Amino acid sequence: MIDDIMDETVDSLSDLGIDAEDIGLGKSDLERIFSLELGVPEVFPEDEFENVVRAIARSRSDLDDISASIAEIDDYVDGFENAPERLSELLSNIKGIYGELEVRDRLNESNAEIFYCLALDTSNPDVDIYGYDAEGNVVQQIQVKMTEDPEYIRTTLQDLPEGVKLISGVEMAVEFPGQVLDVGLSVYEIGEDARAAIEILSTHEPEFDDLPASVPFAEYIRSKGIAFV
Repeated sequence: MIDDIMDETVDSLSDLGIDAEDIGLGKSDLERIFSLELGVPEVFPEDEFENVVRAIARSRSDLDDISASIAEIDDYVDGFENAPERLSELLSNIKGIYGELEVRDRLNESNAEIFYCLALDTSNPDVDIYGYDAEGNVVQQIQVKMTEDPEYIRTTLQDLPEGVKLISGVEMAVEFPGQVLDVGLSVYEIGEDARAAIEILSTHEPEFDDLPASVPFAEYIRSKGIAFV
């Protein structure tokens, strides 16, 4: 990506009659410039960013997580930019929904016999993810709690309905062996991913306002100088 940006920059300078070599413009210079300008990770997995965007849309009753546009989501996030307390609440809420989406994806990747999908109601107190067999029968019910608070997990386990499994990050699975399951996700990393994606949305204007949240965001993020792993 940096190579493409460098080529475009050199071409632009040439159009102005400036030789890039005359001003000592190199790849390492561009890397530093873009890193400082963005203030976000230069490498961000595309599917993870897409899940954060969907989580933001899913957190609102007036937005559909499939058809909501980047512009709509951007406008919503921008409203929190100068309100740190509200932004913290947004992050906490998004982290939970984003965690559910990531858990669902991990489960679907690791189990070909069962299809996992999120509960339609985001406020369902007992079940976040349902697992269906080939005949469409519910064979698994899962609650997801992406928290670093052991007491919260302990309380959740006490109130967990019969037949519902609890999934959290690897941190809580270690704390509660045999009671809390994990799919290889870290609570800390879930939070950092959500924070980075929200920062991207809140600090950069989208160039593709019409893109629905259901399509890949590769071109959008590449336009911000961020490469995907």
